Amino acid sequence: MKLTKMKRKYADRRGWRRIISSNTMKKDFIWPAFHGEAVLIQFNEIKAPLSVVYGGIRTKTVDQNYSWLQLFPSHGSQFVLTAMFNAQHQLVQCYFDVVHQVGKDESGTPWFDDLYLDIILFPNHRLYLVDEDELNEALDNGIITPEMYEKAWKTAHSLMSSIKRDPEKFLNLVRDLHHTFPI
Repeated sequence: MKLTKMKRKYADRRGWRRIISSNTMKKDFIWPAFHGEAVLIQFNEIKAPLSVVYGGIRTKTVDQNYSWLQLFPSHGSQFVLTAMFNAQHQLVQCYFDVVHQVGKDESGTPWFDDLYLDIILFPNHRLYLVDEDELNEALDNGIITPEMYEKAWKTAHSLMSSIKRDPEKFLNLVRDLHHTFPI
């Protein structure tokens, strides 16, 4: 699929045909480890499960009664973190989207403009940088500027260094925040 414009993604995953029914809850947090808005989307009914493969291992990220906790940090953060939980509320993976900007629509639903590079962190501390090809294609097609390209790489490298120093920081954060929602 050829990229033609920057991807804007909404916390409620509107337009995602896989979702038949879901519930979305939002909370603001001012914790020592996180300042910003957390959005939990509970997938009640879906058309089909979704699995992904990283490092030769297949991981299910969407199914009936799975939930995604999305963290939209305040103060100009350059990433949005989506933590994926299975039906038993166990953390499956953390998915960091490197972003150009975040905002809210007229109803208050958070969104972000995706800068294509993504980082995946698993509970066993396996770490993957993905979608470099999409970032290069976006630059080649004029969807992003050279400055945005450099920003994406700088953010990804900085974030990966932070994760490698203390992966439990992020894993514990999303588990703790997930428990604050009535599921």
